[in-house]
Amino acid sequence: MAKILVAYYSLTGNTQFVAEHIASELNADIEELKPIKDLDPNSGSKYFWGGMKATMKSKPKLEDLKFNPLNYDLVIIGTPVWAWNISPPVRSYCSEFDLKDRKVALFTSSDGNGIKAMSRFKSFIEDSEIIGEYRFISPLSEDSDKAKENATEWVKQLMNKIQ
Repeated sequence: MAKILVAYYSLTGNTQFVAEHIASELNADIEELKPIKDLDPNSGSKYFWGGMKATMKSKPKLEDLKFNPLNYDLVIIGTPVWAWNISPPVRSYCSEFDLKDRKVALFTSSDGNGIKAMSRFKSFIEDSEIIGEYRFISPLSEDSDKAKENATEWVKQLMNKIQ
């Protein structure tokens, strides 16, 4: 059985919702990426500051991690989309570990289609073996049951690729 880690950052709960479902489906370890200094999810300026930091390719310092992704057969990484980019905490995480030639799967959560952000995500870790990608649109506010169904189906596809 493959050893799997789901690592994610979530400010408003959308990415967390998907990550927890995926980890549950796979009986995987889960790592929430927490910046030492994070944005306030209730602040009206979170989109401005978050978008600016994402555009500037900021890499905030993260709280200590529980798991080393290099000890896993597959790392599934989830990020919200900020200003058509991956979130700064995910950028920090992917920069901290050499995921070259490692099997990874990527997912985003956003209000829009997230195509540009996914393209940038893949380019950022292009030396990894990306075995899957999925873009979740508004998983909490649109249809959370459908988001879970989509995540379950995607997980099945990923497992077929690594077995």
